[in-house]
Amino acid sequence: MPLQVLLSSIGLVFLTELGDKTMITAMCLSAQYRRPWIVLLATMIALTTSTLIAVIIGVILSAAIPVDLIIYISGVLFLGLGIYTLARRNNESPDECDTPGTFLSMVSLILFSELGDKSQIAILALAVQSVFPTMVFTGAVIGFLLLNIISVFAGIRISDRISLKTIRLVAGFVFILFGVLVIFGII
Repeated sequence: MPLQVLLSSIGLVFLTELGDKTMITAMCLSAQYRRPWIVLLATMIALTTSTLIAVIIGVILSAAIPVDLIIYISGVLFLGLGIYTLARRNNESPDECDTPGTFLSMVSLILFSELGDKSQIAILALAVQSVFPTMVFTGAVIGFLLLNIISVFAGIRISDRISLKTIRLVAGFVFILFGVLVIFGII
């Protein structure tokens, strides 16, 4: 039974996040910063935190902080990152993402975009139904890890073929689009 819960969690996360804004964001960050391992680390810290919240205190969090506020903050973070990315698009050298400020901004962007997301809600629902919440947590983290390894290395492949100016232009508009869509409740 625990193995079934683990595999269900892996599959659930992988399928709900495939093509989702988190996957595309990791790909864009990797292409922009050209440091896939640091982007993967930042992404996994955020997603592990989000998963922990969903499994252990998701119910308390949803009662204490309105989901609408979390969603709005996520949208504003996407807009801010998009504007920042567009403002820096003329710089041909890759940004340094191993500085604490940039690293923390990546973590917070992913974390706030994931809070209240469909995968977090699905993880919460699975944890409520399961007698093996640690397997739900472990499976979800493995699912996120598998998907984000694909994302960050796809971002690097893209950055090898497309100029950094173009990547920043596209990434900036993608982040702004996500921000607007999140704020208006479309995604």
